[in-house]
Amino acid sequence: MAEKKKKGFLSKLGFKSKTDKLAVEAAEKAAAQQLVDDKMAAKMAAINAAALASARHQDEGSQGLSAEETAARELEEKRLAEIQAARDVARAKQLAEENARKAQDAADEKLRKDAEAASRAAADAARKAEEIARLEAQATETARIKAEEDAALSKVKSEAEATALKAKQDTEAKAREGAQIAAEARRKTEDAERLEAERLAEEKAQTLRIKQEAEEADRRAAVAEERAARDIAEREAAKAADAKRAEDRAAAGLPKIKPEPEPLDAGGFMGRISAGLRKSTTRMSDQVGAAFTQRKLDDAAIEELEDILVMSDLGYGVATKVTDRLREDKFDKQVTDLEVKIALADVISDILVPLERPIVFGMAKPQIMLFVGVNGSGKTTTLGKIANQYTAQGKKVLIAAGDTFRAAAVEQLTVWGDRAGAPVMSGSQNSDAAGLVFDAIKRAQDEDVDILMIDTAGRLQNRTELMEELSKIIRVIRKQDATAPHHSILVLDATVGQNALIQTEAFKDTADVTGLIMTKLDGTAKGGVLVALADKYVLPIHHIGIGEGIDDLENFSAPVFAAALSGVADALES
Repeated sequence: MAEKKKKGFLSKLGFKSKTDKLAVEAAEKAAAQQLVDDKMAAKMAAINAAALASARHQDEGSQGLSAEETAARELEEKRLAEIQAARDVARAKQLAEENARKAQDAADEKLRKDAEAASRAAADAARKAEEIARLEAQATETARIKAEEDAALSKVKSEAEATALKAKQDTEAKAREGAQIAAEARRKTEDAERLEAERLAEEKAQTLRIKQEAEEADRRAAVAEERAARDIAEREAAKAADAKRAEDRAAAGLPKIKPEPEPLDAGGFMGRISAGLRKSTTRMSDQVGAAFTQRKLDDAAIEELEDILVMSDLGYGVATKVTDRLREDKFDKQVTDLEVKIALADVISDILVPLERPIVFGMAKPQIMLFVGVNGSGKTTTLGKIANQYTAQGKKVLIAAGDTFRAAAVEQLTVWGDRAGAPVMSGSQNSDAAGLVFDAIKRAQDEDVDILMIDTAGRLQNRTELMEELSKIIRVIRKQDATAPHHSILVLDATVGQNALIQTEAFKDTADVTGLIMTKLDGTAKGGVLVALADKYVLPIHHIGIGEGIDDLENFSAPVFAAALSGVADALES
């Protein structure tokens, strides 16, 4: 039995489905078949009746039956024909029913197969619809993504175009700026080249001037050495003559001649320093006194004071510190020359006090002292004076004459060694100074010497080969004692003024300078350069030389020097 089908939405609206249409067609075919069967049954009944009638007539003709018999036979035949017709109709009906059933079964089978095919087709259609829907959804999503990408690309493109336009504008602006910078750079380069050319010309002129000054210093040094040697010889001859006269008087039984006492130093230490700095102090004090006699301290006065201090070789840095101090305390007020001198003394003292440092020996033995500086700076004389001080203290001193180029230097050092009671090691003229230093260190170690003092050849700071020789001496020293030289002392001549700054710059790295000694302060008005040196290089100051006598090398005292140089000491005494 065929499954009962659910009515769909279209069936409820009166529309027939394909299955319903097939059922109607099967019913119509069954009805048509039934009509055919009925007609066939009637026709067969007629045929049977006709056959019976024909047989009856034949029987009647052969048998000669009466009319009643014939009627009875006809009635019987009719009955039999009807029975046979009924049987034929029943059989036809049965055949029709079987045919209808077969047709129904065929229709049902066809319906089932059509339904299955339709179901499969519907499922396929649903799958295809789902696939189409999926593809459409994908296409929609792809279209959406593409639209978003197109929008983003359009945005990026717009931004890129805007960025490119801005970059182009920036590039053009930078190009213009670069052109301006290049033009400015060319101008600055041209200015720098011009200034460099001027600097080189000035440096060349300065080098020539330094060379000339050094040659002049050499000449003066040679003259001074000759004069010193002559003076020493004369004094020794005088002593010998005095001794001979004393011996003669003693032999003759005459009383000894009492020597006349030397004049006492009425001024003391401050007096000696003030006298030694007289030239430097007088010029600056006179100028300050002339400029600041009850004068109001305004910008013009400060500028004039700066000029005075710079011209006194104190340097621009020191001059600025002095004027800044006065500006802070006294600006737009009446000032006197003494107030200016006191401010100057304060600044000089502030700069120099931290650098006031005597030579202090460590535990190493021997203590190696290296003396460096240009020709004529007073190295040899200074070394001799210091050697005399140490031997007077009972120290064992050895002197190495490292200036092997000038015979007069060796002779001068030998005289100083004799006076100080210290042996002097020297080599032949123009021999290797580094080799001599090596031998001197070994001798000092073997003889248990307390202090080894090494003199070096005077050299110009712009002579590379001579500075390299000094470096070689230091390397030789350090091979035997890595901590030496324990004191590397730069001796400077105050008379060279600002050139002392150039010399310090050259020697401080080459010789690892540990301290300064400035000589000849009594012979120049440029004593202020010591303050400029201290302010710029911050090197310890051990001694100052204010005369040619053996006792004229003073320990450096910052407050005394500041008072003497500024003129405060003279003002307080007057």
